[in-house]
Amino acid sequence: MRAARVTRHGPPLEVIEVQDIAVPDVEPGGVRVAVAAAPINFGDIARCRGGVASVMAQPPFTLGMEVCGVVEAAGEGAEHWIGRRVVAMCTQSFGGMAESALAPATGLFDAPPELDDISEAAFLLPFHTTYLALHTRARLQAGETLLVVGGASSLGTAAIQLGVAAGARVIAIAGGAAKAALCEKLGAELAIDHTSDDIFERVMGHTEDRGADVVCDMVGGAGTETIWTCVAYDGRYVPVGFNDDPESGLTGRPLRKVSTGNFSVVGVLLAYAPPSRPMRQFGVNPNPPERGAEVHAALGKLIADGAIRPFVGRRIGLGEVAAALEDHAQRRTSGRTVVDLSVAT
Repeated sequence: MRAARVTRHGPPLEVIEVQDIAVPDVEPGGVRVAVAAAPINFGDIARCRGGVASVMAQPPFTLGMEVCGVVEAAGEGAEHWIGRRVVAMCTQSFGGMAESALAPATGLFDAPPELDDISEAAFLLPFHTTYLALHTRARLQAGETLLVVGGASSLGTAAIQLGVAAGARVIAIAGGAAKAALCEKLGAELAIDHTSDDIFERVMGHTEDRGADVVCDMVGGAGTETIWTCVAYDGRYVPVGFNDDPESGLTGRPLRKVSTGNFSVVGVLLAYAPPSRPMRQFGVNPNPPERGAEVHAALGKLIADGAIRPFVGRRIGLGEVAAALEDHAQRRTSGRTVVDLSVAT
């Protein structure tokens, strides 16, 4: 099968190749998906370079954290998935940018019938993650102010829509006029261009000096402490992504500023798995599998009602993955870039 492979650590344009590799064997409790489409994730850049990412691997390996497609084979305990059209989180978050990919049954969901393959590939990670962030963890309420940092990213475009659907007043931060305009088109009542605007002044001016009740931050990095000054008294700050942090969120931040700001920091992780002591000892505390089903059902209703839709910024073939990752690194993209496996290149 064809796959987008990282052959050694380095810049994406230098190390990614489309190769023919063996179709993987399905494992107990998992499935193999005939992949129709798979999205690019910002973390793929660090994986290519050998930097810090949530999940790392030594080359050679196949990129791709999630897929959309049809289950073509299943291991013991997952046979009921055969033939179903699904969205899936790949085993160990690798292997999706290929014609077939493995996934555990705990990371598998029926594909929303209202979406085509490309939109479904763009759906799973952004919407499950931001739903968990806003509703399960931050408990966003109608009438509250939500500040979305990185509003034109794949997760940001999802968070804006979920905030609007929840009845929140949404403020978004993005880089450049075009990305700010996209945030407004998705429902943000104020879009702040961080390349030219004073973030603190714009947020405070719009909220009558209260600040944001919930902050959903996809960026992290050097601007984190500025964002903290925008959190309302008794507000909730959710660090979702770390796209501006070379240490992928492992850079220390002064906790005293959380104390003096009188707000809460609320963590979120997109992972559905039974609890285990080794995971807990490693610092990972996933959501129970039944939580995934609840989230997927809630999101399915919002899709059916027309309240949310994945924003696909670009559709590419396997041979364009390296160039697309370079564009992501240079912040030249909006929404999700999706690899269409039906494209010959």
